[in-house]
Amino acid sequence: HYANTRGAYKAVVDGDADIVFCAGPSDEQLAYAAEKGVELEMTEIGREAFVFFVNSENPVESLTAEQVRNIFSGEITNWSEVGGENLPVDAVSRNKGSGSQSTMDKFMAGCEQKHSMWGAFGRSIAYSFRYYVENMTADSKVKMLALNGAYPDREHIADGSYPLVSSFYAVYRKDTENQNVSRLVEWILSDEGQQLVEKAGYTALNK
Repeated sequence: HYANTRGAYKAVVDGDADIVFCAGPSDEQLAYAAEKGVELEMTEIGREAFVFFVNSENPVESLTAEQVRNIFSGEITNWSEVGGENLPVDAVSRNKGSGSQSTMDKFMAGCEQKHSMWGAFGRSIAYSFRYYVENMTADSKVKMLALNGAYPDREHIADGSYPLVSSFYAVYRKDTENQNVSRLVEWILSDEGQQLVEKAGYTALNK
């Protein structure tokens, strides 16, 4: 079991794992594979929302993509600028190379991201994939925000109205000699496999 995207890609490139299931790779992870002379096969097996979340006591329910970029670039520094309380915004970033940080880099589209740690003052906003945040929201201490008016539930992920939907993949080496890899991927893409994708907390592919 590899607990993060960086570990998963390294494991499959190094031959320590036959197949991993994770978000798309960062440029560095692709470069690592190329450096090792490994070609990766990536088969889309499901969809996942990239979400922004705040403390459940934060009155803000929805932001636009532009507002989020402005928050993480440091242009918006107080929640009152986006309809919230008069409290500083603490925009929390992730480790470089993590699946969520690679997605965030693409979302920021060239805008410089200010890096912050959890702050003692104000209210924090952070980002991750919906699957992980759903597990955190069980105790109701955090909530996911709607983006451009669409909440990141399965309905809005499936119909495309939630704007930040990314694929997740079955990733394996093209030169794998394990015949069970292709059998496993074929099964995951079947109706039964896609039901498992839904039960695991992700959104199945539209067929």
